[in-house]
Amino acid sequence: MSHLYPHLRIHQVFGANTDVGKTIFTTALCLASSVLPLPSTSSSHDDDVRSAIAGSSRGESVHYLKPVSTGPMTDSDDGHIARYANPSSQHTLLRFSNAVSPHLAARLGPPSASPLADLSRLPTDAELVRSIGHWIDSKASTSSSRGVAYIETAGGPHSPSPSGKSQVHLLRPLRLPTILVGDSQLGGISTTRSAYESLVAAGYDVEAILLFSQGAEDKWGNADYLSQWGEEVGVPVWGLRGASQAGPPAWARSQQEEEQNMRNFYRHLVYGKGRLTEGGAEPSSGVVDVVKDLRSRHQSRITELGTFARRTMDSCWWPTTQHSLAKSEADVTVIDSAHGDFFSTFKQQQGDDAASTSLLAPMLDGSASWWTQCLGHSHPRLAQVAAQAAGRYGHVLFPMAANEPALKLAEGLLGRLPEQQQPAGETHAAFPSPGFGWADRVFYSDDGSTGMEVALKMAMAAARTRYAPAALTPASTQRAAAGREAGSIAGRPEREWKVLGLKGSYHGDTIGAMDASEPSVYSNMVHWYRGRGEWIEPPQVSVVNGVPTVKVPGGDAGLEWDKADGSHSYSSLQAVYDVPSRLSSDPLAKTYRATISAWLDRVVRLEGNRFGALLMEPLVLGAAGMIFVDPLFQRVLVDVVRESESLFALSDAPLRDATAATSAPRGDGEWKGLPVVFDEVFAGLYRLGPLSPSLSVLGVKPDISCLAKILTGGLVPMAVTLASRSIYETFLSARGKKEEALLHGHSYTAHAIGCEVARETLRILGSVEQESQRGQGGGSAASIWRQSKAQWANDASVFSPGRPESQSSPSIWSLWSPQYVADLSRSSPRVEHTMTLGSVLVVKLRNAEGEGGYGSTAAQDVVKRLRTGLARQMGHPSQPKSDPGKDDSVLSFNVHARPLGDILYIMCSLDTSDEVRQAVQDVLRRELAA
Repeated sequence: MSHLYPHLRIHQVFGANTDVGKTIFTTALCLASSVLPLPSTSSSHDDDVRSAIAGSSRGESVHYLKPVSTGPMTDSDDGHIARYANPSSQHTLLRFSNAVSPHLAARLGPPSASPLADLSRLPTDAELVRSIGHWIDSKASTSSSRGVAYIETAGGPHSPSPSGKSQVHLLRPLRLPTILVGDSQLGGISTTRSAYESLVAAGYDVEAILLFSQGAEDKWGNADYLSQWGEEVGVPVWGLRGASQAGPPAWARSQQEEEQNMRNFYRHLVYGKGRLTEGGAEPSSGVVDVVKDLRSRHQSRITELGTFARRTMDSCWWPTTQHSLAKSEADVTVIDSAHGDFFSTFKQQQGDDAASTSLLAPMLDGSASWWTQCLGHSHPRLAQVAAQAAGRYGHVLFPMAANEPALKLAEGLLGRLPEQQQPAGETHAAFPSPGFGWADRVFYSDDGSTGMEVALKMAMAAARTRYAPAALTPASTQRAAAGREAGSIAGRPEREWKVLGLKGSYHGDTIGAMDASEPSVYSNMVHWYRGRGEWIEPPQVSVVNGVPTVKVPGGDAGLEWDKADGSHSYSSLQAVYDVPSRLSSDPLAKTYRATISAWLDRVVRLEGNRFGALLMEPLVLGAAGMIFVDPLFQRVLVDVVRESESLFALSDAPLRDATAATSAPRGDGEWKGLPVVFDEVFAGLYRLGPLSPSLSVLGVKPDISCLAKILTGGLVPMAVTLASRSIYETFLSARGKKEEALLHGHSYTAHAIGCEVARETLRILGSVEQESQRGQGGGSAASIWRQSKAQWANDASVFSPGRPESQSSPSIWSLWSPQYVADLSRSSPRVEHTMTLGSVLVVKLRNAEGEGGYGSTAAQDVVKRLRTGLARQMGHPSQPKSDPGKDDSVLSFNVHARPLGDILYIMCSLDTSDEVRQAVQDVLRRELAA
């Protein structure tokens, strides 16, 4: 968990390298902290230093921790600390006898000390970091007096832990304020700056850099150079020295003489040369000055975090938020940092135990930060490639230009990278290719809504070119304009191009994307909005009282819904999503076809509409309230639209009895009927399980598809619109006229940083998918996927006991277990139904007041308890540990969930651990039963 206490400062000490004096400076920090009086309004810092020198004052209680130690006890860092600093407490968690790097020491033999009772097993990274957190928490909770904890790491930032993981990443969940001990030797400028950049890139706040210095006599000039550089980057650099030399004294003839020399050295290092003798040299800085600055920074951090809520309320305009509902600062979630699945949030309200508990607490990011997170926050590989692309390119323009990240991402999405080419012509799973086999071009934009605007422009232009080709010159069009005005002789206005879609769909907040959705709460206050389309209500999939169910809408004049008998039960969700089988065996397929055909005939022939695209979110309508659409309905809708070209070709009124000539057969690469556009901004890239739901579940090749959100791992905004060749060729002008091109673009099109981050995200996800398909092995995420797929392959044994069905390759799967989804659906009278796909878990709640949909407040009380209820503080935010016997009324951790009216949903990352998901399941079960 995150740690910030009013009465306990915490600092981790990293070295720029081995043997730079990390233990020496940590000892000096312990000494200075214990003797420098705590700040008071009645004394100056110089007075405090004099009091400390005289021995008439007492500073902070000092605690020291060495997480991992290698080498013999006689030469150990904690032994040196004990000898010269005598802290209030000290501890080493994991100790190895061989004086080598921790990852090698772990191979050479078991530890002699460990946070685990079983010395034969190494602690996992999570267990080791959790142990550090527990140690910190124990020091904060056992004393209310002012104190400081110094945690000394081993080696440099990227020195490996016992598991081989870089220290800088191992300790990142704690994100402790950091002190860096620089290198004063030849070459030390480079190693110090490199270490600093590694720490900053990982998200740490480096509060001080300490290194030995001889002042004006410094041979290499490291301290002077780094001090000037530190002013530029905003980090204080302290060049410090002992009695008569920069570093510690040489070995003495006896242990007694050595200890005396070291104590004298530390005395000068702590107080600064010149302060210990009257009339001596001009005082130079000592470690007491460093401690004063660190104390000030600690207090300033707490003070500033406490102002964030009010300052944000006064300066920022939040998205999709009614500001009048923000009654107080306590309503604002102040996020200090984020890691893995968790925010580190600042507590706005402090209880009776505020003095001994952390001001920062972990809170699960229950909406995956608006559906963007897939690999967890602050993923080191994504941060690294973003920094590399920023250093290489910054941003470069894209029209008629090329850059490596944009090119290789496009080739990867289309399945054209050399490593993707296989003898059988199939793509290589290590780089997922949602456009393989149908898409010909990739268009870059900045977010999902803009990507959908691009898709609409593509589709409408293609439909207009086919069904209403320009027959007039610009001059003749202008002359005919008056005849199209209402009231003119035999004239009529040109019919508007519209979209076909599903009721409840939503494709973004820009005005064009909004116009492609039916009127909703999102458009009520947008007075430019005019819905340009016709939308049909789709059947919905859910788990009702433990039974997978397809609910068909109520009767609609002229349609066939009344023949569908309301709700239909299935043996499993696998059966519901087995679209090929249902097409030939499910009676609903015939009902859907008749209903859709009648609807299309009505909106075209009877109402005289002209359409340019079929626009859908595959499987789930996200913003509408996580509506899971029957996949069979979506498949039949696409089939009927593609078979109805003669209907969409009608252009002259009256259309009621009009017929059109049968169109010529279209080739495999050409769009048919209408361009089919899939909005996979939310649904694509494994969020719902498959890479591309339209391809894998519906069995449909889009003509246009839009991807965003997961695309860049939740790090930077970017979207891509994939288009088939026939769509692309719509904009190729034989006359070379620029106005016939797709005139859409924004300043940051094909942003090199976004493209490189997207490439890395897809490489990681592709590797997880590939490894999960093996019988064993792979990383933790691959193991999670493999286990989840195995559970869902036999979901019939859960939903229909006694009728087990087994599929070696399930068509759908989820990270949430089928047993839990079934149990939750019948756990409380408040629950109307549940549903899940991929990383999404949905609970629809009954509203006692009868109002449903987005305007409902049915989920508000649950969401509030999840966010603000009393929660245990966990030792490691990414790996919560269950505590049997603890009070069940206390949450394992708080959950930041965003309701959609009467819909409560939780969306985890694609690699969220079993422990986190199990804790969430327990929390939801308990809260919904309350």
